[in-house]
Amino acid sequence: MYEIGTSEGRLPNLYSRNQFTICKESLIEVDNVPQSNITLREVARKLSNLGGQGYDRCSCLQKCKCKAAGRLCTSKCHGNNPCCNK
Repeated sequence: MYEIGTSEGRLPNLYSRNQFTICKESLIEVDNVPQSNITLREVARKLSNLGGQGYDRCSCLQKCKCKAAGRLCTSKCHGNNPCCNK
C-alpha cells in the first residue's frame, strides 16, 4: 500500500499499486509535501483553474469575480462576451 502526497498535503487513504500510475518525472520532492491530510476532492478544487465543481458566472463589465479570486476567465463564466482576464 502506498501513501500519495501532493503540494497541498497527503491523501488520507492508502492506495494499492493498481489504483494509480507512476509518473516518470519527479514533480515534487518528498520534503516539500506538507504533513497535513487533505482529501482528493479538496486537492482537485485547490488546483483547479475554475476553483472546483461548477463555476462563477461573471459579466466582466464591472468587476470580474474570477480575477478577484485569482483565476483566469473561461468561456463558461461569461459566454462570448469579451474579457481582458483570459
